Amino acid sequence: MSCCTSAPIVTQTCETMLSKCEVPIIDLAHMGTERCPQKGVVKQVASKLVRALSEKGLALLVNHGIPECKMKAAYRALDAFCELPDETRAKYARDPSGNHGYIKPGPSTYTDEKEARHVFNVSGTGEVVPEEEVPGFRSAVDELARDFKQLSAMLLTALAVGLEQSPDFLLTKHSRMLETGNESILRLLYYPPLGAPVPGLARCGAHCDYGTLTLLAQDCEGGLEIQTPYGERWGRVGHLPGAILVNTGDILASWTNNQLPALRHRVVVPEHCGRGRHSIAYFVHPDDNTLIEPLDTKITKPNQEPAPCRLQKKKRGVLTAYQHLQRRLRETYAS
Repeated sequence: MSCCTSAPIVTQTCETMLSKCEVPIIDLAHMGTERCPQKGVVKQVASKLVRALSEKGLALLVNHGIPECKMKAAYRALDAFCELPDETRAKYARDPSGNHGYIKPGPSTYTDEKEARHVFNVSGTGEVVPEEEVPGFRSAVDELARDFKQLSAMLLTALAVGLEQSPDFLLTKHSRMLETGNESILRLLYYPPLGAPVPGLARCGAHCDYGTLTLLAQDCEGGLEIQTPYGERWGRVGHLPGAILVNTGDILASWTNNQLPALRHRVVVPEHCGRGRHSIAYFVHPDDNTLIEPLDTKITKPNQEPAPCRLQKKKRGVLTAYQHLQRRLRETYAS
């Protein structure tokens, strides 16, 4: 696990990476959540996606096919859940043996700070959710989960093509998303308004995600920052209405021998800390029994000669996706 720094309280306004045109934007208008997009379109998206993830570690997706009304319905459902009494919310607490359920604000898993955020993880359709207390909760999260699953399947197809593999190379390794045998989850997050900066209180400490990709939708409240893949600089991402952010995780970095590096990111307390913040993350993981071995592929960057990524096994030995996740969770939650 990489060393984490505290998520600071930001007291001055600042430019964003988006305002400085430092965030790649990929238009999926002719691909979106189509089940059979044209090969030419897939190839174009593949090229842009691999370049963005290799150079920046992230991209903003527009015209992705998931309507904003579905995001807002999920935000409203989580808001209603967070207004329930503590003892009612506790009935839906995250099961330690899995990853489904509610996590209340508390100590950060990444830093020594306390994180002020409510989390509800959905690990698959049919899981226990507070439908009785919050009518419509299930339909809101189930519909959104299906849309994110389909969008991620399209991105995995494009990514495989961009990595010079067969179009279904990654899809076959992620065939059980939101089912038994796969650790992908849909995560609803609400960061309540703080009123004033509180020392030792963060929204989310600096970390890398564990899986293949993460898709992130968020409201207009600021605070998301990323660390450039090949430097120490932190930059505020900024908000593009309706866009979904995609970033790399540990497993994709391992698959590409770090040619697509895992993106380190955090959520800081923004200038206007009196407002709450909503976001939805979809963490894309391979099926548990997938072996994570570096691919024999090469990624060409501007002004750089092609550098082949040779198939090699690390000293630890080749891990399955499930073994990788369990190791990262042990590192994260170790006391």
